[in-house]
Amino acid sequence: MGFLLNRLTVLRAYAEELVRHGCPRDEDPDAPVTLFLLDGVGGWQFAPLMIRRVLRQAGTRAHTVLFNWHAGLRGDLLTDLMWRRKNEVAACRLARDIRALQRRTPDRSIHLAAYSGGCGVAVFAAERLREDRPIASMLLLAPAISPTYDLTAALSRVQRCVVGVSRRDRFLLGVGTRLFGTIDRVRTVSAGQSGFVIPRPSDPDCADAYRRLQQVHWQPGWSARHHHGGHTGWINPRFLAAQLPHLMPLHASQTPHPADPRPQVLDTDPRCQESDFFRAP
Repeated sequence: MGFLLNRLTVLRAYAEELVRHGCPRDEDPDAPVTLFLLDGVGGWQFAPLMIRRVLRQAGTRAHTVLFNWHAGLRGDLLTDLMWRRKNEVAACRLARDIRALQRRTPDRSIHLAAYSGGCGVAVFAAERLREDRPIASMLLLAPAISPTYDLTAALSRVQRCVVGVSRRDRFLLGVGTRLFGTIDRVRTVSAGQSGFVIPRPSDPDCADAYRRLQQVHWQPGWSARHHHGGHTGWINPRFLAAQLPHLMPLHASQTPHPADPRPQVLDTDPRCQESDFFRAP
């Protein structure tokens, strides 16, 4: 019943957002912070519109850019998931847009937020940025990427990366990507269901890059916010309203944030993921 209620909540909020504000590529371009938004496969733009809705209702100003990486007809899930070459080309376009923005406004704080399959395109794009010009943060919600994918290059180009993981996401990120593959074309359980692992822990560069990664596992207390651990729970507006400011603080300065005193969460055991900072109120 909880999973059904979550989907109905998202669909109602999505319809209201479309009717009242539409789906423009850019919104509030004069804001001091830029947030690039990438949806999951299919091109319906659920996640970007939910994030925009939550930011607007919270009074948080941000120049949001809805980056459309999809190909073909809306709802074509398998093409988006399986056509890696097309996704790499889209990632090149996204990286080009980010680099151009950095050249025009070098002090602007730039963030990336992606959901499900869009996380792969966000990671591919981050790999193509300049290492000496890292963006402020990257948020990956339920990434449909293989757990062993090497994030070293992407993490070295962001100041902070937060990954939302739920072991309850067994259908889409468990059975689904075992059958049809992840966005990086590996038939396995996705990192959004199990968490990322460090591919080369003995490599100093790899270990240093992965210190920027935090993996936040689903917690039972989030059910009160209509996130019951399923795939769409991450984009439920009630959950995002409570947790988005913690998952992705939007600062107007590109200056690196002070070091986080909490240990970086790299273990995939849910018992190691608990953090008061991310506990639902």
